[in-house]
Amino acid sequence: MMKNVWGYELIFPEDILYSPELLWVKVEPEKLRIGICHIAVRAAKRLVHVDIACRVGTQVKKGDKVGAIETTKAVWEIISPVSGEMVAVNPKISGGNPAPIMKDAYGEGWLFEMKKVSETDTELKRLFRGEAADTKKWIEEQAKAIVPLMEDSD
Repeated sequence: MMKNVWGYELIFPEDILYSPELLWVKVEPEKLRIGICHIAVRAAKRLVHVDIACRVGTQVKKGDKVGAIETTKAVWEIISPVSGEMVAVNPKISGGNPAPIMKDAYGEGWLFEMKKVSETDTELKRLFRGEAADTKKWIEEQAKAIVPLMEDSD
């Protein structure tokens, strides 16, 4: 278990994919649900505002800026980890409220949902798989690089 210096445990579900931009992707039968990795949430300590700029129906390419998150220290661009068609923005955050993200980054705090397009499956294969050993190593490296960690006392 890893904890940051503020005492928050860092959580990394194994049944999702992770992008180098610190977003997560959950592949569901009819859609992809996308949110912010716990590392990024805990690194910020406090999120102030979230804005998803893309609207439902927008065609998004991998690497497109789809929104931004304002923290107490900076503004962080949300970069789409895959291509797709925007089908939903989380109504709990659509007004700019980051509280659901801070409370439950992998559940109620999701950002948006997309429908796959022709290139999506190929792009998904390039993401980090949650259960893979190299992903766990990558997560640990990312956590050490951007989140002040406490030594594990276990």
